[in-house]
Formats: sequence, structure tokens, C-alpha cells
Amino acid sequence: MCGLLALVGQIDEKCFKRALDLQLHRGPDDWGVKTSDGVMFGHRRLSVIDLASHSKQPMVNVTNDIVGVFNGEIYNYKELREELLLKGYRFKTSSDTEVLLNAFHCYKEAALNKFIGMFAFVIYDLRDKTLYIARDRLGVKPLFYKKTSKGLCFSSEVKSIQSIEGSKGDINLFSISAYLSYRYPLLESSFYNGIDSLKPGHYLKVKNGKLEQYEYWDCHNFVHEQNYDKGEEFYLGRLRELFESSVAYRAIADVPVGAYLSGGVDSSAIVSQMASQTNEAINTFTIGFKEQGFNEFKFASEVAEQYQTNHHEIMLSSEHYLDNMLDLIRIKDAPLGVPNEVPLYLMSKELKKKVTVVLSGEGADEIFGGYGKIFRSADDYQKLKDFSVRKQKNFSDKYGRNSFPNDFDHFFYLYNYTNDKEKSNVFSDSVNDLDLNERIEAPFKSAFSRVDGAGYASKMMYAFEKLHLPGLLQRVDATTMGASVEARVPFTDHRLVEFAFTIPEKYKLKWREDPATLSHLTGDEVSEIHDIPKYILKKSFENKLSDNILYRKKMGFPVPLASFIGDNNSLLKDRLLNGELVKQDITTRKKVSDFLNIDFSKRPKKAMTAWMLLNLEIFLSNS
Repeated sequence: MCGLLALVGQIDEKCFKRALDLQLHRGPDDWGVKTSDGVMFGHRRLSVIDLASHSKQPMVNVTNDIVGVFNGEIYNYKELREELLLKGYRFKTSSDTEVLLNAFHCYKEAALNKFIGMFAFVIYDLRDKTLYIARDRLGVKPLFYKKTSKGLCFSSEVKSIQSIEGSKGDINLFSISAYLSYRYPLLESSFYNGIDSLKPGHYLKVKNGKLEQYEYWDCHNFVHEQNYDKGEEFYLGRLRELFESSVAYRAIADVPVGAYLSGGVDSSAIVSQMASQTNEAINTFTIGFKEQGFNEFKFASEVAEQYQTNHHEIMLSSEHYLDNMLDLIRIKDAPLGVPNEVPLYLMSKELKKKVTVVLSGEGADEIFGGYGKIFRSADDYQKLKDFSVRKQKNFSDKYGRNSFPNDFDHFFYLYNYTNDKEKSNVFSDSVNDLDLNERIEAPFKSAFSRVDGAGYASKMMYAFEKLHLPGLLQRVDATTMGASVEARVPFTDHRLVEFAFTIPEKYKLKWREDPATLSHLTGDEVSEIHDIPKYILKKSFENKLSDNILYRKKMGFPVPLASFIGDNNSLLKDRLLNGELVKQDITTRKKVSDFLNIDFSKRPKKAMTAWMLLNLEIFLSNS
């Protein structure tokens, strides 16, 4: 919806406006700056609800005692507006922003529990001189903050805070290490020391110069309900009901709305649901590469034909990949997490010609068990207690001689993209990677402890929801807002998430046959052959989507990465051997040289690490 900036302090308004305009791509339609009681508010608007100029921000309520800036959407704003009207509140617009302000006037921070939506906002209550800063429950919308030399600063993007400060600041080695392991910084970390990301489901309160942080939502409280199995039909019915509501809310807009359509289960379910709620043809979009085997056009076309959408296929060539990668790193203020961010960004630029809002399928895998190979590997933990199983070649190939005293240690061994040994082979001796690895482990341990007593696979899903999903949502925000498009994510509706965590594991990872006959197989060998990941979601759409869509193997978003790395090997050597990673003593020329002497066509995981190192180098070169 927009970009926001707020400062509790003093700065020249021209400097503030210059920092705000760095977010022009987030809000090209309008802008505003306002100072209230020593708090400066700035806003770049992407008009989506109530397009009239009277709905621009910063906005003040009718009684002139609440002022704020807001990024996102309160989907149930019409119901809340009616509730507030009955309490005597007045409105001068039909926007959800004014509903937000009046809700805070009425309920203060308790209003957060009433919102169905994605949001990041800064609100100042002049009645008691209290500043509230909040982020939505799952972290769909970003919000960064820092105590700068000019005052306490809040922003949708890091670059605006750096502009206010007048310097970019020091690189956060903890986040670089987390990035290599998990693709993204963890929890409140950014790539810069001192600039924090407000955690999802949290809000800050500033009063009398004191900053305090509170958690207002978490889904761990619902996991224990898995112990009370209500039967498959109940879960199917409730899932359909909540998903229908979630999609309907996210189709509300005063501008054209479309959908990503990869032909996978999640995007196809969204398109199917959208089609059932409108008589107009939906604009759908899919993207792929010219290289053979790197698009899913035929699956997307099947769904598009079934629901008679206005379907748009966007074909890319890897030759333009690097230029757009540079552009997106600049927009994101961070290295890219996954190779498909570039095609998502390019697709967003294309779909902007047709729509301003797009629905996307992130969030389903985490709550319904879609990462089948790792979630099914939870069973390996028990199997490995049998010494004869540990000696089997398939298990020894996967786990070596490692033993695991508890399920967390087993999970932590499984879940990384670059393991500790591989990172040690990259980092210079000046980097205390052992300390960094211990710090990285802590938030995962905390996630497991919050759902202690739950099944192991459910612990994994909770950890993914808390620590993996925010990175994916950061990706979708950057790739869409970079093209002035608003992405909405139906599978992050908190009502759906809460319900999903009450569903027993057996309805998410459904056995096709007796598991007792599969004790000799690892989770990787079982998944999608002997079981059905994300079963309850797939089952709920059996009368709306073909088995060809629902029950094909998970493909992800294919990008010809090994080809890109191979074709750009000389570029890699030039950038990495003579770049900032070496100059800042994060790595050494010898370690980089040794790493690059690999045949990446035969080592796809190493190609991913090479791609991440190139991302880091480009990012550091611009920092």
C-alpha cells in the first residue's frame, strides 16, 4: 500500500522528505509530511482503498487527537467502521486508515486483536502523548527502526533510516552468517548493526522517552488442540470456510486485482476461490525461463483454462538476470534470499500494466506440511534409535555418524542451506563463526521450547512459521513493492493460521500405506511417494482442481541457477576475489578461489552458495 517514515526528534524537513522519497517505488500516487508534538510523519501512497486525495496520509482523526501513518490493509475495516459508528465515532473518508485511527482512539493497543489484515503503522495519541508502533501478526509488512543521532526513527525500508542518520552503518556479521545458513536474517535482525526489524505479532510503545516492546499474538497457543481430534470432515469444512473468507477479504480493492498462478496447489487454490467469488475474468500471471525444464506453463494453463482467466505468460532469459538482480538488491537493502526473487520482480513489473493488487500463495507450506521431505524426516529421529537402521546406507549417507540426543538437534542438523563446516570454509579466521552459530541456534531452540509437548513435525512447522516464513514475506514485499504493486497473502490470515495449528499432523502428512512397512526408508524417500504432504488442503480442493494439479510432485520455482553460475564464472571470480567480502576480511582470496574451483553443474547446492556469495558481494559493494 505504501512506504512510511516517522521520527521522534528533529531534522530539517527537506532532509526528511529526501529520506521519504527513497521509497517512491512503494508509493508513487501521493505523499505527505506532517509534524505533531515533536513527531515527524511521512508517507508515500499507493492508492488502493478510497482513491480520493482526502485519504492521503499522514492522517489525523476527526477530533484531532490521533495522528498516524499506515502501510498495509485492514481487510475487515467495513465491519469495524460500523462498530465504531455505533459507539459515536465520526468519519470523513471511507478509507481503512481512518478506521485504524478511530479503533486506536477507542481501544488503544487492544485494537490490534480486532484487525484482520497486513499492517505496519506508527500512531501518536496526543491525549496521553503515547506513540504506538505495530506490525501484523505474521510479518507481511516490514517495519524497521533505529535510535539515530537525530532521534528514534521508524521506516518501511532501511535506506530511509540510513538517509536520516547520514550513514549506512556497520554490517551485521550475525545476519550474514544467518543468511548463508537460512537465506535471511533472523527475527529482529537486519543486515546493519543498530537497525532492527520489529518482530511479527509485536508492538512498541514509546512514552516519556521510554521504549517498550510487547507481543500481542502468537500461534503456539493453538498447537495443543491437536490432541483433540475432531475428524477429517470437520477440518475440511472449517478450512474451506476460513479460506473462502480469507480470499474474499483480500479481493477488496478500488483498483484491479489479479493473482500469481504457478500451477502449484497454493496459487491454483487461490485462483479457484477467486473465480468462485466473481463473475469477471481474473487476471492471472505466470513466469518461466526459456531454458528447457524451467517453467510450469502447462500446469498454470490448465487452471487458467478451467477458470477462464485472462492469463499472461511471461518468458524470461537468464541473460538479463544479473542486471535485475543488482536493481532488486538496491530496492531491498539486502542480498536476495532465493534466485526466484528476480523473476518475481520482473513479473511484478509486467503485471503492474494490468493490476495494482496481486494475490500470492506464500504461507501454505508452513501450516499444512508442504515441505514434505524435511517434515517427514521427523520420523527419522525415532528410526535412528535402532542401530541396525543407522547402519543402512541410505541413513548413513544422510546422517553420517551423527547421533541426536533430542529432536531439536536432529532438526538443526537437517535445516540449513549452508552448514557450519561449509561456512567455516568460507569465513576468514577473523570471523568468530562458532559464536555466530551458537547465536543462530538460539531462536530455533526458543521456537521448539514454546511448543514443547507437541509432535516433532508440528514443532518443525511452528519453527518454519516463526523463522522461515518472515523471509519469504520479505521477498514478496520487496519484489512487488519495488514495482509499485501490493501483494496480498491469503494463507497468512491469522484465523486460518490459528486453525491450521489445531489440525493433527496425520491430516497434513497423510500416509498412503502402513508406515510400519516403511521403517527402512528415510523421510526423503517416503515423501510424496508413500505419503501426501499438505493432504488436508489438497483434499479440500478435490472438486475444484484436477489430480494433475493437486497431487503432482512439488517443484518449487525453477531457476536455471547452475547455468547462470557457469556462464558467469569469470564475473564471480572477479567480483569475489577483489571485492568487499575480501576487503572487509569476511573471507579470503584463497578460500574464495578454492571454493570457485568447483564444477557447479554437478554440485547444485554449491551453486546456490556461490549465488549467495555474489549477492553478498553486490550488497556490500553498495553499503
